[in-house]
This record gives sequence, C-alpha cells and structure tokens, in this order.
Amino acid sequence: ELPRIGVFVCHCGTNIASTVDVAKVTQAVENDADVVLATHTMYACADASLAEVKKAIAYHRLNRIVVASCTPRTHEPLFREAGINPYLFELANIRDQCSWVHSAEPLAATGKAIELVRMAIAKARQLKPLTGEILAINQDGLVIGGGLSGMTAALSLADQGFTVHLVERTGALGGHLRDIRTTLEQDDAAAVLDDLVKQVQGHPKIHLHLETEMTGVNGHVGKFRVDLKKNGKTVEAPCGAIILATGAEPADTHEFLHHASEAVITQKELAGRLYNQTFEGAGKNIVMIQCAGSRNSEHPFCSRVCCAMAVQNALAIKKDFPDAAIYVLYRDIRTYGFREKYYKQARKAGVVFIRYDETKPPVVTDGNGLMVTVNSPDFPETIEIEADSVILSTGIQPSGDNRRMADMLKVPVNASGFFVEAHVKLRPVDFASEGIFLCGLAHSPKFADENISQ
Repeated sequence: ELPRIGVFVCHCGTNIASTVDVAKVTQAVENDADVVLATHTMYACADASLAEVKKAIAYHRLNRIVVASCTPRTHEPLFREAGINPYLFELANIRDQCSWVHSAEPLAATGKAIELVRMAIAKARQLKPLTGEILAINQDGLVIGGGLSGMTAALSLADQGFTVHLVERTGALGGHLRDIRTTLEQDDAAAVLDDLVKQVQGHPKIHLHLETEMTGVNGHVGKFRVDLKKNGKTVEAPCGAIILATGAEPADTHEFLHHASEAVITQKELAGRLYNQTFEGAGKNIVMIQCAGSRNSEHPFCSRVCCAMAVQNALAIKKDFPDAAIYVLYRDIRTYGFREKYYKQARKAGVVFIRYDETKPPVVTDGNGLMVTVNSPDFPETIEIEADSVILSTGIQPSGDNRRMADMLKVPVNASGFFVEAHVKLRPVDFASEGIFLCGLAHSPKFADENISQ
C-alpha cells in the first residue's frame, strides 16, 4: 500500500504545550504528502487516547503512525501496541529535545517542533514492516537474596506454578528480619519470619541454594545462564528471569562516642536488649539522637525507618519503665503514613522531642558519666542532659556487593549505591535490562510492609 500516515501531537499537560504551540504544529503538517490525519491530544499515552489512536487507524485505514510527544526510551512500547505493525511507528521527541530545552523561546521551539515532526513523517514514509519470531524460553525464575523481599518474591512465583532458584549467600534465610523482633504494627515479627522460612523450605517449586553466590551471568531475557558458586564448586542455573533482592546493611558511625563508650548504642542494639529484657531503664535518662552519621555529604539520603524505630523503642521503654526520661534529638521527624499516630502516642507518654540544627549537632562528652549538649533553635539557651544511655539512629546503607552485582548484571546504581529502576512510574520494579527485576532494600530504604508489596 501507499503510505497513509496518521500524526498525533501530544500536549503532555503543560510539559510540551507551555512552550510549543501544539495546534500550530498540527496545522503545519496536516497537508503534508501522505498525511491522512493530523490531530492533537492532551495525553497521548493515556488509555483513552490510545483507544482513539486504534479507532483512527481502523477508520482512516492508516498504515503508518507518527506520535510527537516525549522520549521513546519510556513511551515507545506503548504506541507500538496501537494496532499496526510496531515497526511502522515513528516517535518525534518534542518534549525532551524541544520544549524542555527551549522553554525561553516558544516561537523558535514551535518551529523546531514542526521540523522534528516533518522529519519523523519523512522517515515514516520509508518504514517497512518487520515480523518477530517465536523462541522457546525457560520459565524458571531466579531470586538473589533470601531475606524478607527475596522469600516473598520466590513464594509468589512458586505459588503461580513456576520453578524458582532462591540463592542466599549466608547459611540461613531471613536476612535482617532475623534481628527484628517487633515492629510498630507487629508484636511478633519472629513468628512471621518462621512461617515464611517454613513455607520456602517446604515448597516443592523452590530450589534453595544456601551459602551460595552468583559469580556470573550470560544470555538474555527468557534464556539466562547464571553461574552459582558453592563450596568452591560452580554450577549453572538456567532461568528466564532474575529478581535482585540482595538487601542492604545497617549503617555505622563513630560520631557521638559510638564504639568509644559502652553506654552509646544503636537503635537496633537497643531493640534487641528490650526484647531480651537486658536493658535497664528504670529511673534513667535516655537520649536518642536521630540522623547519626546520616543525611550528610557522605550519607546524603534519609533511611526512612529510623524515626519510626526511635518512636517504637521509646514507647517500649515507657511501657516497661514509666519513670524513665526519654529525650529524642532530631533534625526532622517523619513517621511515614499511619505511623504518625505512634509519634503522637510517644508525646502523650512523656517522650520529649527536641529539634537541633544540622550545622550545630549535639555534642556527647564522657567525664563522670555521659553529658549531651544541644543547641536547639526552639530554645534560647543551651540544653545539657546527663544521660545514662545514648541511642543512635544510624540508618541503612547499600550493600558493599552492589557494585560487583551491577557490573555482572549490567544494571545501574545511583550515587548512593542503591539499584535504580528503569522508570519510577512506568517500570518501578524493572531494570532497563529486560528480564531483570528488583525489590526490597536493594532498591532503597523502606519498611517491611513496603518491601513485601514491592
């Protein structure tokens, strides 16, 4: 057939339309050779707009499609499903390459957009349909990491009938969940862990590889070949998809006399002592310091869970030792979502929250006992607290093995060292490399329920 081209120009809300005159672009190309239809729409990638594109293809007998919108890196697959051969589609990037870079020059940007669309039309005239071929694929999955996220992912695949290889480099499942006895919402996290481990170990579709590391990977989506090393021996595990759930690590710091005084411990250590009933808080002054060694140039991100953990431990101390005096020194408090109610409970229980400035952090000295000095923007004078215990919220840091894994799988990490998804909205658990996915703390610091959901 001779080319019958349909042109669809997108406003992208105000991303394009605030700079480019979309209607003018449409009018400029509607009479070009082989253009049968030229129209514009608010969001070309919306379901309703894609449905209209499909109708237009049928009604106008279109055999070539040009969409003028944003980047093909994220949106091209959507338009390739419009109803014609996917290789008879061309995308003109008038957002990233036009409206965004020429926002101060709307007239010139409109002119450039017209030329970009005409270039796409010229290319569309020459497009030839291509057909794919069907290849047999391996439908086994491979999950790297036997923590909460890895076990959840493995069980989800196995319960759908797929064979799963679950690879854990240590000798036990559970990851950091083994060190968490309670959460704000769950009084017995250990029981949750035990149940998960039993389900994994007893599932006929899950092949468990403990004390095993991934040392290499070859192939492509649907046909990966993963090298696993155990006890000095390497075996190959074929699979069709890989899920990265390698977790993260507790951050450490030498600030505030941590490692120099036995009375200075982390929130994680405190939680363990409270669970084992080895923490003595009766009549004691307890100071908690948030963002210890965190949210600075070396560790710039928020670890998300620290505020909730401080509130959880403070409530637990108040429950066991009502006469304990607890002071929480913070830069910002954020108990995410419905956990806000526990922050209110802590205040009602008598926990004192004192704000400090990033440029003037608290000072901990050890003379005849610990002394914590803090300058708060909310108080006119320096505050001095004689402390029996200082508890540090040190946060979460990426696994030291992430760079090696990233190089092996050819997937990206961000500046902090966590793995990065392909697109935060469109492909939130995919890597850009097809067939490889991520979840849990390997992606970013988050709560247990968020890890399960992801």
